[in-house]
Amino acid sequence: MDITTSVVRGMMVPMIIWRDGVVTSTGTSWRGAQELQVEITSGPVEPARVAPGTSVRALAYTELVGTPGVGDRVSLTCSALARGLGTGGYALVAAVPDALPADPPPSPGHLVKARYTPLQPMVLGVDEQESDSHAVLADADDLGGMPVVVADLHSALPAVLAGMRAEAEAAGRPAPRVAYLMTDGGALPAWFSRSLAQLREAGWLEASITVGQAFGGDLEAVTVHSGLLAARHVLGVDAVVVAQGPGNLGTGTRWGFSGVAAGEVLNAVGVLGGRGIASLRVSDADERGRHRGVSHHSLTAYGRVALSASDVVVPRALGVDVAGWSTGLEDDVAAAARGITAPHTPHRYVPQALAGLLEALATSPVRLSTMGRGLAVDATPFLAAAAAGRWATRLLAPVTGTVWHVALAQEWADAVERGAYSRSTRAAGLEEVGFVHASRADQVDRVAEAFYDDLGDGALVLLEIDADALAAAGVAVVAEPGSADQTGERFPHVYGAVPIDAVRTVRAWRGSHAASVG
Repeated sequence: MDITTSVVRGMMVPMIIWRDGVVTSTGTSWRGAQELQVEITSGPVEPARVAPGTSVRALAYTELVGTPGVGDRVSLTCSALARGLGTGGYALVAAVPDALPADPPPSPGHLVKARYTPLQPMVLGVDEQESDSHAVLADADDLGGMPVVVADLHSALPAVLAGMRAEAEAAGRPAPRVAYLMTDGGALPAWFSRSLAQLREAGWLEASITVGQAFGGDLEAVTVHSGLLAARHVLGVDAVVVAQGPGNLGTGTRWGFSGVAAGEVLNAVGVLGGRGIASLRVSDADERGRHRGVSHHSLTAYGRVALSASDVVVPRALGVDVAGWSTGLEDDVAAAARGITAPHTPHRYVPQALAGLLEALATSPVRLSTMGRGLAVDATPFLAAAAAGRWATRLLAPVTGTVWHVALAQEWADAVERGAYSRSTRAAGLEEVGFVHASRADQVDRVAEAFYDDLGDGALVLLEIDADALAAAGVAVVAEPGSADQTGERFPHVYGAVPIDAVRTVRAWRGSHAASVG
């Protein structure tokens, strides 16, 4: 935001630093935006950054103020630039006084965004009465389990998409069709994001949706809820990524940061029957202790604000060497994630392997950067976001029908008493691994031989599990490589305890799947 504040008689008074200038050259342009070089022509000599005679980099939102040319006089707001704050180093063009845009032609739409500010645009909302999609959305109320990845920072967007696309390629499936929903916690104009324009041009995004006071997306919507429903029922995409626009706001306090809204987005996803996926904000290079490991932003937004059960994706190297990801960081991230997942919250602890994701990130059509740090300096935030994307794509192809699990007979008997089975494999439980290992019918014999060959008759049982019943209970069953390097054969993994009533049959193990079933 281009506003600073000063204290006058104990009150906080908003202030804007205005300057006039002349365009001396034009720079890069992208959808809705034009970079300029402007010489300041009037105003006080302080602050020095915007003193008369100074040349500043400026940005014009062409849909609002037109397209300035060399020699045009422009009115600028320079508050954040003067203070060295995060507007990308820009003065912002408020008007081109001698070349005001012509009035737009009459058109439908009465949603006003950035309301009651001088540059409030009026747009056609996908959910309003004049929209062709109003009838579709009038009674829409369900996302149908659609995966929705929620991130704190805008910089996570290309990394999430890289993870989604890499997983689809590895599984031999087409890349998912994805929409980006931009909330209004950061930049209000979507046009500020050059990355967004480039991701659209590269075909990595199907569309963008701006909600709340944000504007400039392919679709406009009033709320996060109606924006999500538009993604599902109007665009028909496979998945959605939600994050604020560029320009995260933070105060160094527990609650004073714009990313707290990520928790509310997960609540919206849950209310509408989507599958919320929390992308952790992680760093191993941030100098601020509150953002090292898992950022306090994630811990607060997901651990305190989000009340609807969601998947907290936990990046795991699992012994594979992943550049930039250390064992110490892995342990810290896992411990922090344990603190904001069940049994402490309704959220599910979902480990996802990192192998192959660094290579996926290198394919991004936009430069990866967060808080001024690129992929080479701090890969961890991008790896964590890509892991969330990998999980979203895996959810798009759930395992259905029947899966099988070889269990110790005594552990099954104990599970019947508890009402749910939560043993992952012979050596570890669900809490340690994050999922219950399962098999297709043709995999059962190899699993039994590898892990249970030393046990005698009567020690094992074969569980026939209804994957569709698990899905109905909110327990995801996905096919994942059995090896940590993510290149091996894929096995069904059950991400949650198995309710007893989801087990169709229990048979004594007789040395092979065929013998046990027959």
